[in-house]
Amino acid sequence: MTIYEAVNSDKEDIEADKAVGRTAADFVYAFPPDIPVIIPGETVTKDMTEELFRLKDGGATIIGLKGNRITVVC
Repeated sequence: MTIYEAVNSDKEDIEADKAVGRTAADFVYAFPPDIPVIIPGETVTKDMTEELFRLKDGGATIIGLKGNRITVVC
Protein backbone atom coordinates (compact mmCIF):
# COMPACT_ATOMS: atom_id res chain seq x y z
CA MET A 1 0.00 0.00 0.00
CA THR A 2 1.30 3.47 -0.78
CA ILE A 3 1.72 6.17 1.86
CA TYR A 4 -1.12 8.12 0.22
CA GLU A 5 -3.49 5.13 0.35
CA ALA A 6 -2.62 4.35 3.97
CA VAL A 7 -3.00 7.94 5.19
CA ASN A 8 -6.36 8.30 3.41
CA SER A 9 -7.81 4.95 4.54
CA ASP A 10 -10.15 4.28 7.44
CA LYS A 11 -8.02 4.00 10.58
CA GLU A 12 -8.11 2.64 14.07
CA ASP A 13 -5.76 2.89 17.04
CA ILE A 14 -4.78 -0.47 18.51
CA GLU A 15 -2.28 -1.73 21.08
CA ALA A 16 1.22 -2.01 19.61
CA ASP A 17 1.44 -5.76 20.20
CA LYS A 18 -1.82 -6.26 18.27
CA ALA A 19 -0.59 -4.02 15.41
CA VAL A 20 1.99 -6.61 14.32
CA GLY A 21 0.99 -7.84 10.86
CA ARG A 22 -1.30 -4.85 10.24
CA THR A 23 -0.71 -1.94 7.85
CA ALA A 24 0.46 1.30 9.47
CA ALA A 25 -1.65 4.37 8.76
CA ASP A 26 0.58 7.07 10.30
CA PHE A 27 4.27 7.85 10.73
CA VAL A 28 5.80 6.83 14.05
CA TYR A 29 9.29 8.16 14.74
CA ALA A 30 11.70 8.74 17.55
CA PHE A 31 13.30 12.05 18.47
CA PRO A 32 16.22 12.07 18.70
CA PRO A 33 17.33 11.05 16.07
CA ASP A 34 14.07 12.06 14.31
CA ILE A 35 14.04 9.05 12.00
CA PRO A 36 10.81 7.16 11.17
CA VAL A 37 10.53 3.70 12.69
CA ILE A 38 7.15 3.04 11.04
CA ILE A 39 5.96 4.55 7.74
CA PRO A 40 2.33 4.54 6.53
CA GLY A 41 1.71 1.63 4.18
CA GLU A 42 4.29 -0.63 5.84
CA THR A 43 3.37 -3.83 7.61
CA VAL A 44 4.10 -3.40 11.31
CA THR A 45 6.57 -5.99 12.61
CA LYS A 46 7.46 -7.14 16.09
CA ASP A 47 10.98 -5.73 15.56
CA MET A 48 9.48 -2.30 14.85
CA THR A 49 7.37 -2.27 18.00
CA GLU A 50 10.25 -3.56 20.13
CA GLU A 51 12.53 -0.82 18.73
CA LEU A 52 9.93 1.86 19.54
CA PHE A 53 9.70 0.80 23.17
CA ARG A 54 13.48 0.37 23.45
CA LEU A 55 13.92 3.95 22.22
CA LYS A 56 11.12 5.18 24.50
CA ASP A 57 12.67 3.45 27.51
CA GLY A 58 15.98 5.07 26.55
CA GLY A 59 14.45 8.54 26.83
CA ALA A 60 13.52 9.28 23.21
CA THR A 61 10.27 11.09 22.49
CA ILE A 62 8.06 8.90 20.29
CA ILE A 63 5.93 10.89 17.86
CA GLY A 64 2.86 9.09 16.51
CA LEU A 65 2.53 6.61 19.37
CA LYS A 66 -0.58 7.26 21.47
CA GLY A 67 0.25 5.72 24.83
CA ASN A 68 0.97 2.18 23.67
CA ARG A 69 -1.30 2.43 20.62
CA ILE A 70 -0.42 2.61 16.91
CA THR A 71 -2.74 3.82 14.16
CA VAL A 72 -3.38 1.15 11.53
CA VAL A 73 -5.57 0.75 8.47
CA CYS A 74 -8.95 -0.84 9.25
